[in-house]
Amino acid sequence: MKLRLLLFKDCNRKCPGCCNKDWDLDNLPICNSFKEYEEIILTGGEPMLKPDLILKVIDKIKEENPTAKIIMYTAFLNSPKLIEIVNKLDGITFTLHEQKDVNIALKNLIILNHRYSKKSLRLNVFKNINLKGITLNNWKIKDNIVWIKNCPLPQGEVLMKLKKEDK
Repeated sequence: MKLRLLLFKDCNRKCPGCCNKDWDLDNLPICNSFKEYEEIILTGGEPMLKPDLILKVIDKIKEENPTAKIIMYTAFLNSPKLIEIVNKLDGITFTLHEQKDVNIALKNLIILNHRYSKKSLRLNVFKNINLKGITLNNWKIKDNIVWIKNCPLPQGEVLMKLKKEDK
């Protein structure tokens, strides 16, 4: 079973089709244990706004469930703690929402591409974004993404939020 773990609601973007608008985030069930999950997906809001919290949560998960795969979903790679965080993850899913995101994230996408060929690197690219001339051969790229109404969770996943004492 997979856990999609909402670390917090804060985000630096105002995406028109954000899934968080479709869910009642305040009333999500609270995750009291990481033990039963094979994979834990860290999400938000925007997780990379609080890199120290990400590191703390990863350590807590590994302490409770050392075999769980930990993946982070983000749209923000410009943190000085990026490499420290990715070193502890099994994978990262990065989303390019707009063309301007390509220029902002490109350097770090390339760094991750070269450093982490053994990790799961997934790149979600929204429709009308041009990656022409950019080589990211270690990334699994899903392009032409569009916003999905009501954002259903994939089968076998549960969505919960981080308990306050873990923050």
